[in-house]
Amino acid sequence: MLNKLYKLSYIAFRNLFRNKRRTLFTLLIATTGFAAMSIAVGYYSYSMYGLQELTIRSGFSGSGGTGHIQIRSTDFYEKPEAFALQHGLDDHKSLIDDILSFENVDYVMPRLEFGGLISNGDKSLPFIGFGINPEFELKLWQGFGTVNPSLKGGNEFSSLINQKHGVILGTKLANLLNATKGDTLMLYGTTVDGGVNAVDVELVNVIATGISEADKYYLLVNVPLAQQLINTSKISLLSIMFKDRIHLETKITTLKNEALKNQAKVLAVKDWIELGEYYASVRDLFNIIFLFMGSIIIVIVMLSCWNITNMTVLERIKEIGTLRAIGIKTRYITTIFLIENFLISIVGVITGFFLQLAISSIINRLLIPMPPIPGMNKGYFLQVYTYTDQHPLIALTVIIALTLSGLSAFFTIRKLSIIESLDHA
Repeated sequence: MLNKLYKLSYIAFRNLFRNKRRTLFTLLIATTGFAAMSIAVGYYSYSMYGLQELTIRSGFSGSGGTGHIQIRSTDFYEKPEAFALQHGLDDHKSLIDDILSFENVDYVMPRLEFGGLISNGDKSLPFIGFGINPEFELKLWQGFGTVNPSLKGGNEFSSLINQKHGVILGTKLANLLNATKGDTLMLYGTTVDGGVNAVDVELVNVIATGISEADKYYLLVNVPLAQQLINTSKISLLSIMFKDRIHLETKITTLKNEALKNQAKVLAVKDWIELGEYYASVRDLFNIIFLFMGSIIIVIVMLSCWNITNMTVLERIKEIGTLRAIGIKTRYITTIFLIENFLISIVGVITGFFLQLAISSIINRLLIPMPPIPGMNKGYFLQVYTYTDQHPLIALTVIIALTLSGLSAFFTIRKLSIIESLDHA
């Protein structure tokens, strides 16, 4: 059996050089098919990774990135709040110390969500505010540099670090207030016991969140100032960043069992996927689009190779008739065509890999500007991953599709008798 396979493979190998035109066309189809799917998957993988990091480090609602996980009071998800911060986290400093004792934690960001009015003396407008630790939020945003240097940001937060009574506003909110850096503004908010409080603040920066609607209401202050405004020592949540995202579920389980074991019943821990509803919807849409595109490319590759194989069979009818006349069975002749296509597909995948490597590198160097994601007002540069975990699967798919197209020879050969084959013009 092995001896027969060796002989058939040897014949198939020699046929590749006897039918140079057919070999070249089939090789071009395999090469371009693999390269096209690889570039598409490289773009998809980059887009998904970028979207994941955008969810974790920035978010889509102006409230900041989710972090790898967030910790809130369990009651926050189960009961409505009768007053501000009813279900907030108290004694959060000791909780942060417990979390930081877990070796995989990089840093912890306390956040306080609140609302109220901001006034320039002549006009008052509503805002959605967030009390933050600017040092950690700066570090969170700067992590975008690992995705794309053009997305690296967050330096705007540094203006809050040394300004205890500083405030950062969204661009549209600042424009509506006709406020510029250095202006003194007043924040009005409802305290946790139902009263009204006010604090003077200085506008230290104006930023674009990337989300047009959020810019109308966006406001950032330091956590202590937000606590002073609403008269509380609580915070809304803790956002936690691990050193990496590898084995995230295992890290969450270990964190719960070790650092949070004494408060497991009163604290709810959710990862970024649970919190990132926008990411989940976009991911599902992209999966459908790229699955459809990939299917079309595979069908085109297979039909093109099927057509070329048919043309080759018709050109080699007399050769096939001679082989059958000397006693070689139809299945062995079909095997020769299958092996020819298999050998071409192997070479096509190798050349296709280098072709997509070259094209992807050119695309990445050109820094082609892309339009903003729907709902956002900041674009990004097109980037393509030159290698992903899906590349071996793409290679296998192309090899199988191209090899199976050789079966067209079987359907053509079985229709002709030996005499018809030998008499074929």
